[in-house]
Amino acid sequence: MNEFQLTLMNYLARQGMSLSELAKRIGYDPLLFEKIVLGKNRQIPVNFFIRVADVLNLTIREKDALERAWAFGTDRWNWAQSYESLKRTPAKRKAG
Repeated sequence: MNEFQLTLMNYLARQGMSLSELAKRIGYDPLLFEKIVLGKNRQIPVNFFIRVADVLNLTIREKDALERAWAFGTDRWNWAQSYESLKRTPAKRKAG
């Protein structure tokens, strides 16, 4: 699970709501909503976070945390997370 999924699932658990129920309440097809949550569809409607926050009764800080998790989740980074995880190899040089 990525950071966005964990954050959203925590908010859902607090409300005792399922992912498909949230999708229906905000007016999205459950399959489309699942693709958005899984990160398979990165194109989300402009008011996506506002609708989710309204249905889940999120504070502004919680909504912002959800947005940050979506935009800056570390699961999307394509570089090493720590210096120790880097595998360094000597550079290959041509003779001549």
